[in-house]
Amino acid sequence: MRSQTASGHQRAAALTRLSLGDLAAARGDTTAARRQLARAAADLSSLGDPVGAAAATGERAALEGAAGLPVAAESLYRVAVSQAEGHVAPEVTWRLHAGLGLVARSRGATEDAARELRMAVADIERPGNSLALPERRSGFLADKWDVYAQLALTERARRRPGAAFEASERLRAREMLELLARGRVAPADTAAELIAREQDLRRRIAELTAGLEAGSGGAEGGRGPDLAGVGGTTGEALLHEQAAYADLLLEMRDQAPRHAALLSPPAVSWRDVATRLATDEALVEYLVSDSGSTAFVVTRDTVAAVDLGASHRDLRRLVQFARGTLEGPHPLTGREALWRGPLRSLHQFLIAPLEETGLLACKTRLLFVPHAELHYLPFAALVRAGPPEQLLVERYVLEYVPSASVWLRLRERPQGTVGSGVLALAPRSAALPGSQAEVAALGRIYGARARVLVGPLATEQTLRALAAGQGIIHLATYGVLNKNNPLFSFVELRAGGGEDGRLEVHEVFGLTLNARLLVLSACQTGVGAGALADVPPGDDWVGLVQGFLYAGASNVMATLWPVADVATARLMERFYTELAAGRSEAEALALAQRAAARNSATAHPFFWAGFTLVRGR
Repeated sequence: MRSQTASGHQRAAALTRLSLGDLAAARGDTTAARRQLARAAADLSSLGDPVGAAAATGERAALEGAAGLPVAAESLYRVAVSQAEGHVAPEVTWRLHAGLGLVARSRGATEDAARELRMAVADIERPGNSLALPERRSGFLADKWDVYAQLALTERARRRPGAAFEASERLRAREMLELLARGRVAPADTAAELIAREQDLRRRIAELTAGLEAGSGGAEGGRGPDLAGVGGTTGEALLHEQAAYADLLLEMRDQAPRHAALLSPPAVSWRDVATRLATDEALVEYLVSDSGSTAFVVTRDTVAAVDLGASHRDLRRLVQFARGTLEGPHPLTGREALWRGPLRSLHQFLIAPLEETGLLACKTRLLFVPHAELHYLPFAALVRAGPPEQLLVERYVLEYVPSASVWLRLRERPQGTVGSGVLALAPRSAALPGSQAEVAALGRIYGARARVLVGPLATEQTLRALAAGQGIIHLATYGVLNKNNPLFSFVELRAGGGEDGRLEVHEVFGLTLNARLLVLSACQTGVGAGALADVPPGDDWVGLVQGFLYAGASNVMATLWPVADVATARLMERFYTELAAGRSEAEALALAQRAAARNSATAHPFFWAGFTLVRGR
């Protein structure tokens, strides 16, 4: 017993040294860090814990790499790999192989680097694939996405753009395809106790949300009550109940594993994408990292990986600056031009290098796959330096896809008969007078095909009952973003018939749609988190757009920021006029945005650039 107690004390001391080494490294005391980590590795090895020793040695290797000593780092990484050999410890070994890969790349050995990074990816995916639910796999991968980015950059350095593209898609396919499997799950065979808990939690959430909404006003002229920063006892209670509800969904999914059957297939190749592109289209997929950023350009006959000459940090700063100039019109004419500077710079980084290759020559349509903070960027407002200056939307028709893999997967799903009706809802017409004019325009444009519901008639229950038979569904209302738990972001309808009027993300996944187009004419419906600081690791987005695509909508129009009520109504009328005349959804939006940009009253991109069209088929 004494021997076991002493051994336990020794192990605890070794782990303490490991922690102290990490702390010393974090504060820049490399001498102390080396000493503590070396002692920890030796102690853990003597205690018969080779995996712990490998972890400590790997920390030492990372320290030497950060200090600019690649030879010492490589030697230590190899010692660590040897220590862990024969043991199943992927949580440790992925870091060792990733470290070896980066060291190899730093000395120009790109083939060795690619091999080690692929081994790191294999270790990451081995335990990830064993986890039962997509939500938990996504959480496991959240801090590991950069390995995929580094593999893509390494393959680009090896002049293998196809392999680099597949590495980029492998990350996105895993995160995004699994997120598309999220949904409200209450199957018929779910235990009655779980169903009762689900109903009680939803009732409690509804009560708390109503209380917060009653004390929160929206921005004047905007479409969305401002719940950001609402705190206090009620706010904390709501966050707690929402987290409990998300956990309950996972528990219900555990009991009904068939509902977790949407697993990610192998990432697609560029040739898979190329066969689905028209001759005038190009898919542009971005991958950003602090080691460098890349744009993949796929056309019908080629793929290229283009170095953007900007780091993740550079792009994040520019996007944040641009957003600060775009999220509201500036009353002073002299300040209105502020948005042009950052958007010129972003065009220079994100578009100009692609055009210089000639890959976009004769292309009129671009399909964007953003990454990280680029999800928040309105590409339509990027400015090519003049004279004359020209907006990107004036030169191309723009669309977005969540990832190439997700796009192709959605296209492969059986599609029911596209609905013929047009359903337009404006539940808050008194608070948003522009929304009533907006849906009335749809009634004029589409005539007998349109069903326009305003005020108390625009209920969640009605939407659920009619949605499956509609070709176009238009929701002109408030949108509320929940950055703390995006499953509870919602568009606001009217209550009634047992529904609370909040169509939340987790509920959207349970709908069945056959619509060619679903429009979310509300605030911030196109983003998965509230601000640039909330961008989740690993690009793991979940939101209303993904929900409606999964539910069956072929195209979803959404917004990047709180939009103006009256200006939105005008833009939407022009959009639907073009759509009814036979234009595609993307062409109709481009024409509406160009018209708004030419109108002096709405020329500021705040009024038009926040609308994005996401293609699902």
